Amino acid sequence: MAERPIVLGVQPCGESADPGRLLERVTLTARGVDVLFLVDPPEPVAGPAPLDALAIATRVAPGVPGTGLVPQVPVTGGDPVALHDAVAALDAASLGRAGWEAVVTAPVAPTPSGELWAEAAEVVEVAHRLRAGGGTGFSGEFVQVQGRIPVPRSPQGEPVVVVRADAPEALTVAARSADVVRISAGTVAEAAMRRLDVEGAAAEAGRDPGTLRVLVDVGVGTGDGLHHSGSAGLASLARELAGAGADGVVFLPARPRGLEKVADDVVPLLRAHRTPLRTLRERFGLAIPAAGLAVSPG
Repeated sequence: MAERPIVLGVQPCGESADPGRLLERVTLTARGVDVLFLVDPPEPVAGPAPLDALAIATRVAPGVPGTGLVPQVPVTGGDPVALHDAVAALDAASLGRAGWEAVVTAPVAPTPSGELWAEAAEVVEVAHRLRAGGGTGFSGEFVQVQGRIPVPRSPQGEPVVVVRADAPEALTVAARSADVVRISAGTVAEAAMRRLDVEGAAAEAGRDPGTLRVLVDVGVGTGDGLHHSGSAGLASLARELAGAGADGVVFLPARPRGLEKVADDVVPLLRAHRTPLRTLRERFGLAIPAAGLAVSPG
C-alpha cells in the first residue's frame, strides 16, 4: 500500500477568519493546502455579531473548490438536529469536502469538563446516527431526539468528525467517536507520545487505532507549543512530526499574512504538487461509513 502523504492544514487567526478576507487573500486550491480549519471570529465591541465559523465555511466553500473545510462547532447547550443539518448544508455546498470540529462551551454557570464532554459525546453520536440513516431517535442523559426522516447521504458518506484531545475527557470522546484527533505538544517526542495515548485510548474503546488520524498543531512565528518562524524550519518540523507518526499538521499563523507564508513558502517545500481533492475522507485515507451503521456510544 502506498504511503499516505502528510495532510497540510492551516487555521487562520481570528482577524482573517471572515468570508471576505478569506476569499480575497487565499486561493488555497492552487497553493496546495489540504484543509482549512475555521474558528469563530472575535466578537465586535459594537455592531452586529459576525457569522460563526460554520456559516463562514459554507459561504466560502464554492471559492475554494479543492480544499477541505473544518469549522469549529459548539456542541453543548444547542439543538443537535439543527447542528447536524447545518453541517450537512456545508457538506452539500462543498461537494463532500466538509468536516466539523466538536468543541464544548460552558454556560453561565460553571460546569465540570466531564459533564460538557459527556454531552458532546451524545451530540456526536446523534450526528453519526442521522448521517447513517438511523432516524429512530436517541435518548441520552443530555440529548433527546425524536425520530425523523433520514437525510440523503453525503458523497463521502459522513462529514469528517474532528476532536481536539487536550483534556482526558476530550480524549475519551475522540478515541470513541472522532475520525481525526488534533493534539498539541512542546516537542516532537511529546507529540509522538500523545499519539500513542490516542491510539491506546482508541484500542480501549474497542476501535482499531488505524481508523484514526492524528494532526499536530504547529505555530507560525510564535506559539505555546511546537512553533517556528522560518519557512524552512516549519517544513523541517512538519517532516519530523510525520516521521514520528503524525498524519498531518495544522499550521497556526499568529497574524493574518501568515496564511500566505504557509501557502506560498512552506507548502512548496513539502511537496511539488497535490492530488486534486474529491472528498475530505479520501484526503485523510478514511473509509466511507456503511449506510445504516450507527456508532455505539460505548
